[in-house]
Amino acid sequence: METIRKIKINLRKQLFIALATLAGSLFILPSCDSDNVGENLYTFKSKMMGQFLADSADFSEFARLLDTTKVISLLNTYGTYTCFAPTNEAMRTFYQSRGKKSLDDFSMDSLKLIAYDHLINGAEVLYSNFVVGRLPQMSMSDRYLAISFGQNGEAFVNKTSKIIQNNVVVHNGVIHFIDEVLNPTREGIVEVISADPKFSLFYEALLATGLADSLVRYKDDTYDPDNFKHLITVTRESNQWYYHEIPLSRKFGYTLFVESNETYAENGITNLAAMKAYAANIYNTVYPNDAQITDITDSRNSLNRFIAYHIINKQLSYSKLIDAYDTGHMLKTIDMYEYLETMCPNTLIEVKKDRLKGKTNILNYIRETGRAINITSNYDIDAVNGVYHEIDGILAYDQYVETEHSTKRLRFDGSSFFPELTNNNMRGRGITSPGPGPNLQFKLPRNYIDRLSTSEQTIVSYLTADARYQNYEGDEIFLGATSGNLYDFSIITPPIPAGTYEVRFGYLTNGKRGVAQLYLDNIPAGVPLNLNNYATDVSIGYETPRTVQADMDGFENDKMMRNRGFMKGPACYKVVQPGWSDGENARYSPAALRRIMGTYIFPEASNHLLTVKGLSGGEFMFDYLEFVPTSVLESEDIY
Repeated sequence: METIRKIKINLRKQLFIALATLAGSLFILPSCDSDNVGENLYTFKSKMMGQFLADSADFSEFARLLDTTKVISLLNTYGTYTCFAPTNEAMRTFYQSRGKKSLDDFSMDSLKLIAYDHLINGAEVLYSNFVVGRLPQMSMSDRYLAISFGQNGEAFVNKTSKIIQNNVVVHNGVIHFIDEVLNPTREGIVEVISADPKFSLFYEALLATGLADSLVRYKDDTYDPDNFKHLITVTRESNQWYYHEIPLSRKFGYTLFVESNETYAENGITNLAAMKAYAANIYNTVYPNDAQITDITDSRNSLNRFIAYHIINKQLSYSKLIDAYDTGHMLKTIDMYEYLETMCPNTLIEVKKDRLKGKTNILNYIRETGRAINITSNYDIDAVNGVYHEIDGILAYDQYVETEHSTKRLRFDGSSFFPELTNNNMRGRGITSPGPGPNLQFKLPRNYIDRLSTSEQTIVSYLTADARYQNYEGDEIFLGATSGNLYDFSIITPPIPAGTYEVRFGYLTNGKRGVAQLYLDNIPAGVPLNLNNYATDVSIGYETPRTVQADMDGFENDKMMRNRGFMKGPACYKVVQPGWSDGENARYSPAALRRIMGTYIFPEASNHLLTVKGLSGGEFMFDYLEFVPTSVLESEDIY
């Protein structure tokens, strides 16, 4: 407490000196007596970040670190930075914890890494931008920073480093003072789990099944972003409404949902043999033809399936399971769903956000019984190539989950198909424009996405969420072709349970699209689709709900549109900033459409192939895909 008061007094002195130099200035100093930080704004616009830290006696050790590594020169240049600055006491405690006496005992590479752990380049992240979970902006050491809040409202970085003063605004960014040095692990997800005795049984099974060997990748060293700079044709400096970036790396990532030894014991699982028996009881029922497979390293074995069902090949922090996609586009009265493909072949985990209950990250909710798996408070356990979350029950793809997933509408946002967008911090950044800047659009090199194959002439982009887009979750996959050519691409979908489905393609028209032929599993999906046509075109026949006296809800119009192979957009999302399109939600917009591709019988659970071939020039956008069991069509809602 005394350290915090001392820092605040010194901060007030600096503020007084800075303001006193402005002749004739009138100012009011904010109160600094409380240890509950809250959100105050201290402004030192006359100082660069590096200069401010160098002038602050309470942060002289951190400033010396920045000076030794030459990073301080970066912080004295124009740009935008966020700094989490540890106090002198925090730095000395860190030295002791590492068996060192001072900065002089560390290698230069280690010192640079420590400095970069505390800095974000390119963004000013104020206290008001903090949300529970990882920040969308990564540190200069290429690591995520996670925010949490204590019972008294105090904020923490990476769970243990308390923010003792926030929002110290300087000329080129913002500084938050912290009481503990940030020291993220440099180990992989398997090593991190192995170090926690609470999860020793899961770790034992992870090794025994050989699945641990599937979790070692971190980065594709063959990917060189310099080879693809030519894809950037609009820079941020061009001051247009959007700009291009290319992925700076091609990283892999993993998410594990893990039960503790205690949770296993509550369910009669106290050793590997008991886990084998438990898994066999579930998976030999769902997959009876594989019941005789005893090799636990075989992906068809029941224990292997049991462990593999806990693993996702995306790095999904707590907020990126579903909350990060709950942009202003999504209606806050309608439940949200996200579907995660697991390493257990041809299976999904459903993530639900229940609006009425105010709960998020509900796993595999069963409507008939109310059964669900929840994430405990022990979440976002970080590793260099992944994250794991503790869960409160046994996660398994049993017959109840299989039935649940095969008897409801499955809607997939287009960007959810591709782990690369999540693992490389493209998806889930929230609305990027308008506001802080123009819309961020990632140009994706050919073969960057494993499940997307394209012709050489096809150009692929991922457009982050924009308030002016009337898109599901705000973002979209955008495709085009080089001059004089047509796009041609194929996408592998997530696995769909066996059954008979109506498959729908969701898109937004703007009058600039082309004509394309859609295929599912290499079979043409009806006649070519003219993406130029608004829903009001006579070939579609859209009528805005509440505009026809005899059909105020628009249900009769829905039937007529279905007969022509189209549907209105779902009523669960809207455009945040009307202009390019409008309507109180997508159902009320003639620009938001669903094309009914057809009815398909899937004899077994499997992935499917969506192919699109351009037939005329123009753009192509992919918003979402729906798989709807024909058994629920009559009772399906408008959302």
